[in-house]
Amino acid sequence: MLAESPRPRHPAPMDARQNLLRFAADRGESLTSLSCKIGRNVAYLQQFVARGSPRRLPEEERRMLAITLNVDERLLGARDPWTPAR
Repeated sequence: MLAESPRPRHPAPMDARQNLLRFAADRGESLTSLSCKIGRNVAYLQQFVARGSPRRLPEEERRMLAITLNVDERLLGARDPWTPAR
């Protein structure tokens, strides 16, 4: 019997927060400027990182950040899509 390879897990919320900080810093972006780019108030992403609010970024905001930062959306907390068992 062949062992199934483990499915990659989606990042825990803390991983997504740390990834956001790292990607922003790598690209010279501030959380303030990114918050504005996704149409939120200037403190939105700072609160997401520091206070954990919201618990998860809404899908549209997460997608916009992924496009802006040119990263895989799953690294910002998107769940892996459902796939049938093999």
